[in-house]
Amino acid sequence: MSKKIDERIPQNSGEGSGFKNYYGIQSPWNRIYSYQEALHYASRFESVLSAATLQALRIIVPDYAERAQLMCEEAYARLYNTGKYYGDDDGFGIHPFFCGQFAGALIGDKGDDALLMCGRCQDFGTYRAEKELDVCDWDICGSELCRTTTMSLQGQAAASAERRRKGPDIDYMMVEAKGCGDRHCRIIAESREKYPAPPHELWQSFGPAVTDEYKKYTQEEDCVEESMMFREECGYHFVNGTNNTTDSSNQMINMSTGASLYILPAIAETVKRGYVTRAQADHILKCVLEASGKAMFGERYAIKGCRDWMGVPDSIGEDGRVMGGLIEMLLQSLVCKYDVEAFNKNEVILAIDRTGLEITGTKDVPEAHLWMWQGMIKTLVNVQWSLWEEESPKGKMRIKIAKKIDKFM
Repeated sequence: MSKKIDERIPQNSGEGSGFKNYYGIQSPWNRIYSYQEALHYASRFESVLSAATLQALRIIVPDYAERAQLMCEEAYARLYNTGKYYGDDDGFGIHPFFCGQFAGALIGDKGDDALLMCGRCQDFGTYRAEKELDVCDWDICGSELCRTTTMSLQGQAAASAERRRKGPDIDYMMVEAKGCGDRHCRIIAESREKYPAPPHELWQSFGPAVTDEYKKYTQEEDCVEESMMFREECGYHFVNGTNNTTDSSNQMINMSTGASLYILPAIAETVKRGYVTRAQADHILKCVLEASGKAMFGERYAIKGCRDWMGVPDSIGEDGRVMGGLIEMLLQSLVCKYDVEAFNKNEVILAIDRTGLEITGTKDVPEAHLWMWQGMIKTLVNVQWSLWEEESPKGKMRIKIAKKIDKFM
């Protein structure tokens, strides 16, 4: 090891010894967690970050209907335009003879399961589709996001339908949402030609559905807690109604998030529309994310839980390596490349691949993480320690963790 990097057990330790190989993440103190646990950790962290970014958007656009409409418009247009040119029909099990917007349900179904939002398709047909979710880590963000995801699916369904011969249009609605306190998330899509209903604004994408009497409700004791790729009854594979099959290695291991897919792009849209300048938007985001980061470890038991989870030895006290180790665990879980330039009692320096954090191509995601981490270190370690970006080479976000006195902090 470099003199600047504390000794740590190599990740390939034991290779050739006859022990089995396992896929997972490893802390600097040799605490190892499985691929499944890594995905759940990343999903929850990114959902918390997403909830904080939505709070920033609520400051920028205080009116609920106006904010939800903006989010829905932005997401619909972006996913529709992307879908026009991204025709991965085989990847979703969309057959060439399909016509109409119902095929968009296959896109949503696969995406849900990949993001650990497990549940089941209750109906899938030309004029009606229904999807019921038992788990959604994004539920802590709020109902505007529930509306927005529904309209992004509407955009993808419209684009998918345009790649084939003309068929029925269907109206996607979320008639139950965990983000509103419902037991399930439930999207019901209906052909308005077959099931007429009054027109609604784009953001008014909640139910009730015309076909509510067809709704199939799963009792709580029969609900699932894991995606198909982590369930024996499914052969540890995702398999949809058209027999499209993928294993866990093909899932969204970089964990697209509410923030990266919908909220940060909506904040960028507020800049385009003149609600705020880019500098004002960044200032609001930084303030909210720093405060959220501090709140994560405001209670002492949260600090202990984090240290125990990573296996931090008692010999390491209030030390920047604790924060550096936690960031490494997240980066590994997101399959984001990084280099460790320093890891010792005086400083931690990590050079992070920006593209690995720019999930779904959203450019503001690395900064969102940086601001969250800047808050976290103040309570996970103490306020003598700071985290900042310094001398980043092209394509990298080089962060430094060290003691720092700042009279304007």
